[in-house]
Amino acid sequence: MKYLACVLGIMTLLAMTPTRAQTQAPPPATPAPAKAAPAQPAATAAPAPDLARLADTLDKANAALNNISTGLERHNQSDSDLAGARQQIGPIADSVNTVTERITPRIAEIKARLDQLGAPPDDKSPPENPAVTEERTAQQQSFSNADELLKRAKLLSVRAEQMKTDISARRRALFTRSLFQRSTSIANAKLWTDVWREAPGNIEDIGSLFSDWASRISARFDGWRLAAFWLGLAAVFLAYIPLAVLAKRVLARSSAVEKPGRLLKILGAWWIALVIAVPPVALTYIVVFGLDAADLTTLRLQAVFEAIGSGVLRIAVAAGIARGLFAPTRPNWRVPPIGDSAAALLVGVATAVASIVSATRLCEAFNDAVDGSLSFSVATRGLGALMAAIALAVGLWRVGADATDVDCFGPALTRRWNWFGILRAAAMVAAFVVAIGVFVGYPTFASFFLDQALWTTAVVSLYFMASILVEEAIATGFKPAAKFGHWLINRIGLQRDSLELVGILLSGVLRLTLLIVAVIAVLAPWGLQSTDVPFDLRSAFFGFKIGDVVISPASIVIAAVIFGLVSAAIRGLQGWLESSLLPHTTLDSGLRNSITTSLGYVGFILAAGLSLGYLGLSFEKLAIVAGALSVGIGFGLQSIVNNFVSGLILLWERAVRVGDWIIVGGDQGFVRRINVRSTEIETVDRAQVIIPNSSLITGVVKNLVRNDRSGRIVIAVTVNGAADPEKVREVLFAAARGNDRVLKIPAPQIFFTGMSGSTLSFELAAFVADVEIMTRVRSDLHFEIFKQFKEHKFFDGPPVDPQKIQIVGAEKLGFQAPGRSAQDQPGASAAVS
Repeated sequence: MKYLACVLGIMTLLAMTPTRAQTQAPPPATPAPAKAAPAQPAATAAPAPDLARLADTLDKANAALNNISTGLERHNQSDSDLAGARQQIGPIADSVNTVTERITPRIAEIKARLDQLGAPPDDKSPPENPAVTEERTAQQQSFSNADELLKRAKLLSVRAEQMKTDISARRRALFTRSLFQRSTSIANAKLWTDVWREAPGNIEDIGSLFSDWASRISARFDGWRLAAFWLGLAAVFLAYIPLAVLAKRVLARSSAVEKPGRLLKILGAWWIALVIAVPPVALTYIVVFGLDAADLTTLRLQAVFEAIGSGVLRIAVAAGIARGLFAPTRPNWRVPPIGDSAAALLVGVATAVASIVSATRLCEAFNDAVDGSLSFSVATRGLGALMAAIALAVGLWRVGADATDVDCFGPALTRRWNWFGILRAAAMVAAFVVAIGVFVGYPTFASFFLDQALWTTAVVSLYFMASILVEEAIATGFKPAAKFGHWLINRIGLQRDSLELVGILLSGVLRLTLLIVAVIAVLAPWGLQSTDVPFDLRSAFFGFKIGDVVISPASIVIAAVIFGLVSAAIRGLQGWLESSLLPHTTLDSGLRNSITTSLGYVGFILAAGLSLGYLGLSFEKLAIVAGALSVGIGFGLQSIVNNFVSGLILLWERAVRVGDWIIVGGDQGFVRRINVRSTEIETVDRAQVIIPNSSLITGVVKNLVRNDRSGRIVIAVTVNGAADPEKVREVLFAAARGNDRVLKIPAPQIFFTGMSGSTLSFELAAFVADVEIMTRVRSDLHFEIFKQFKEHKFFDGPPVDPQKIQIVGAEKLGFQAPGRSAQDQPGASAAVS
């Protein structure tokens, strides 16, 4: 404590020393003014300290942007220089935006104070307090200073954005020039003549390069140290054998397991991929980084070692993913449903293509290390790309168009996408593009395209494996009987009914995250940066400009691709909702359809907005076009818009839902789909009736299942007038109660609806639980009632007297009834009785 008190005392004295010096310093001598000077207005006052700091930040940002702009004036900058300049602009723009965010509330605060002070009084008003005037003047000066800083910040922000746009344009132009720079075709004989002439010299230079490296190592180590170095280098690579054997014993895909589950399959695939890929890659990079850290490499050999490491990584990952997924020697562990020969061929194709590409990159590194000629570089790159394309095409051709191993007896119950055929066709097209690029003199583009095809295949395969692993692991773990599910129920307090729903939601979120990561990984080699880099190749195509909108074939194709990808993502989300999430909820089918259909509308608007935004057609510009065409749209698309709005009303008002049985005019049936323009109903004879949505909104619609699915059957019967009404009621009651499908509550009812001299009329009213069985129940009741009525002879009775027609005064006309004389006819006016 004593030492602590001494330290605190010394620190206190040091802190007080400047204050004491300031208090003891004599004030500066200032001459007394001859008379009191008028008070200076607040307009000349210095800005507030925080505004001064913000102004200093803007000055530094302006100076940094000027330096970057000066560097951009040089025309020999590489892509790395441009990327570095853009990375420098990012923090500058952030600092400028921070200034804007800090000034904006300050301006609002000052403006609120000025509003409270009010406007200066005019000449006719009484003078105000000088303190109020001084305060208004000071606040007005602060407002002017802050507003000036805000304008400077906005100008600098716009300048930073313009510089980033300019850098992006330069990078696209540089990328396009380097990618589409035409050189000698691989079929040119002069190219191979130059290569043959330069090959001995290049080989000799490579030998000298490694001889110099070996001499450097020999000079670094002597005696037993040199032997230990080379033996240790060999031991590092030989360590792969025991590592691989040990890893395979940890989790082996045993052939004794006849039908492993999908989770066990994907776990085995991941483990095999890691066992094959990780050890050689790790050992190679340990050696490469170890030599670099020990300063045992030269600048020229560093690129060669990096190419060796990249090649080992490429081959190991390709072989690991292929053997993990296709399991050529373990068909019962195979993840995709393909045959044995196809699996073996695919593993061979993946390994061969990766090996050819890695060997090509290594040759290019050697060529750069010895400063080889352009002819040797073009020949190496073109020949490697062509060999890889041939290996890919031949291997996939041998695999066959349909390599699925799933037998289907009879017609297919569900339509499935033939993903293997689609991917095979895409790979064949890629091989064809690479071969054409090499032959027409674009080896750089062919090599780049091949690299991106391999990278995309690897990313898609890893996404496929990861998505299956997530789906199966969550489906297995989020079950009440599983240990993890039991722990969630007991410790977290989740309900058993909601456990599976939580698992489905978590699975969807994780799979969406994996999809986003996969898309970013696919776009990364194209220079993914900000929002404009995935479309670097558009500079390779010509376009025309309308106003400030550039229209080109590439932009149109990419906009269509954006629209298709977003639409496909929305359709996938709809399918996931329909098949996975919504069936596990308590929502009825109509509300499920409303949710998925509305999501489809939102997805279409989002896809259209993104694609049109890429083309430069913002919603403001579309509004102008729509305003110009409003008259034509109003007349031509009136019914379409009416039906579309009516469809939205149907979806959210839910007066008519999917699955309802409705009657519209003379048509009745079940609602199967509510589309953009119309609603589809299916009649009992399986006919599809298309009804415009506006007819369902403006017309009269009878919904038989709006509140519940119960229905009422009314059967009218007529019996002989001699029948006993009470007996008829008993028979009708017995027929209704004897049918199992007639509800007991509400009970059937019998109504005596009419009578005449010869007939009695009754109505039987009965209720059924589902309107779909009304026709069947009515038919069964008709059969039973007819049978009972025949047994009780309700239809039998005395013959009905024939109806007589007497024409009064017919004898005067010369008519005489049969069997009766004319004198017997009564005379009267003409009448019919």
